[in-house]
Amino acid sequence: MNVLMDNISIFYSQNVRLIKSLMKREFPEEYPEVFKWKVQMLYFDGKAWIEICRIDNYLHQQQAGSHIHEYKKEQVAWVPLTFQEAEKLIKEKSMKILKEKFNQIRYLR
Repeated sequence: MNVLMDNISIFYSQNVRLIKSLMKREFPEEYPEVFKWKVQMLYFDGKAWIEICRIDNYLHQQQAGSHIHEYKKEQVAWVPLTFQEAEKLIKEKSMKILKEKFNQIRYLR
């Protein structure tokens, strides 16, 4: 895999950051899709960074395709998304989680 972005961090505040990774396969047998990517939103609770949402197209239970991992949810939601669409959607989902679960409302605006 050819790494295009390697865990790039974008801080929205000292407590909230987005991490992006993007790779392009070099050969079809390397990965089922041309691009392999993740966008991940983290929240620092004062002790540790907590993953509140991650959208990726990494293999999940041997299945390819984009899917969403949300804070404290066991099941993932399978949603066909591009890397750019995932970046927009993770901000929306994370804003909701920050407000509902952590009582934080000023981030990601």
